[in-house]
Amino acid sequence: MQPLRRTLGMLALAVAGSLVLLGAGMPVASAHDALVATTPADGASVPAAPTEVSLGFTGAVQELGAEVVVTGPDGAAATDGDARVDGATVTRPLAPGLSGGTYSVAWRVTSADGHPISGTTTFTVAGGTATTPGPVQEASAARPAGSSSSGPAIAIGAAVVLVLALLLAARQLRSRT
Repeated sequence: MQPLRRTLGMLALAVAGSLVLLGAGMPVASAHDALVATTPADGASVPAAPTEVSLGFTGAVQELGAEVVVTGPDGAAATDGDARVDGATVTRPLAPGLSGGTYSVAWRVTSADGHPISGTTTFTVAGGTATTPGPVQEASAARPAGSSSSGPAIAIGAAVVLVLALLLAARQLRSRT
């Protein structure tokens, strides 16, 4: 009777451990930060070159890894200085004397929950004289980068533990008979 109790106890412990692992792997519903505003606005045509590009997010973003790359109509970099993070706003200074044409803004930041998000916007400069940025306008839909989860790996690990426990229990029971 003692070996049977021990086997059943080990089986119960394995099942409980597997359930804990499965519960730990369940994804928590959370909304990642998203781009909500850009200056200049996405797709806007501005009369003169702005001195900076500004991106506004739904929540504070992490300073580490924040990247804003502005490319001019000729494919050359149009930035001057590093991106600055201030809470939910990321700003990148632009090079002086930008010419007219369409500029692409590629950005990548890490949201407060640790997930990277990225996207692109564009704006067109009608002239080449620097001007201060206008008011912040709502951004077009930016697509956040896909997030990864360790849920499937934990579920597989829990299933392996459970199968091993069942095999051990079956082996123990067979050895008794």
